[in-house]
Amino acid sequence: MEYDFRADAVAAAFAFWASRHMLGHQQPVFAAISALICLAPGIPSQIRQGLGLIVGVTVGILVGELALMIPADLAAVRMASATFVAMMIAAAFGVAPVVPIQAGASAMLVLLMGPQVAGLARFLDVLIGASTGLIVALVFLRERLKF
Repeated sequence: MEYDFRADAVAAAFAFWASRHMLGHQQPVFAAISALICLAPGIPSQIRQGLGLIVGVTVGILVGELALMIPADLAAVRMASATFVAMMIAAAFGVAPVVPIQAGASAMLVLLMGPQVAGLARFLDVLIGASTGLIVALVFLRERLKF
């Protein structure tokens, strides 16, 4: 089966544009990346991928925010603990592999980049990117779309 990457490019560009102009984010890279993750070739369900992405990012951001309470002197312990806890919670949902991966990555990003970049701002970018990816999937990939 051949894959058409034009839908991916359109979704990523639109998500970037929407986040920049609607939310005022200067570099909404997470919006564009989220759209691509939803439309990745070879995944069984773009819908499940998009919903899993949102769940994983949400879990990771919440765990990362809580981990900020651990003193910065224990940065390595804080990073390992947050990543482990976020991935374990996300894996408990028993859904697609994207969920624990995004949870762990999101917790790390909150700790590495700070909540002002990787917290609510990232969550909103992911919502825009995932929504854009799902809409593009409905329009361009309808014949292959399944839940």
